[in-house]
Amino acid sequence: MKNLASRKRDIVVGLVILIVVAGIFYFFKTRTKTLKVPEINEPTIEQIERSLEDKFKFNVPDDVEKAELRDISGGDGSGIATRTEILADLPDPEAGFFYQAWLENGDKTVSLGKLSMEKGGWLVTYNSLNYSGYDKVVISLEKAFNFKIEKRVLEGNF
Repeated sequence: MKNLASRKRDIVVGLVILIVVAGIFYFFKTRTKTLKVPEINEPTIEQIERSLEDKFKFNVPDDVEKAELRDISGGDGSGIATRTEILADLPDPEAGFFYQAWLENGDKTVSLGKLSMEKGGWLVTYNSLNYSGYDKVVISLEKAFNFKIEKRVLEGNF
């Protein structure tokens, strides 16, 4: 009899443990909520290109190498660069400041000059034959026209 009572007790204890484990599993399973990360719909290079083409009333050829320029300063500027010109949609800088274009290749940086306001946006043209190997484009906000980047605003790579 003692053996039968011991088995019943073991079965009851086993069932209680099983129910407790199942309850804990169910509790955590139902309490865990899946966090949904909101989708960030960043514009594609084609959308940026169309927007800039509309603003500048200029057509960027489809068969040229392009670099999308994204705002890294916390603003909402954008731009597109080809191997001959850079178009940027940026707000007017404060008085005494200007935008400057740069090309980078590793640790080498070369200034392409100040951007000028053309047809509602900022533009600089250059001859890419003088800058082979430079694959990064930078637009900066500057106070002094020198060879040091002060504040990076837009960046992109070919």
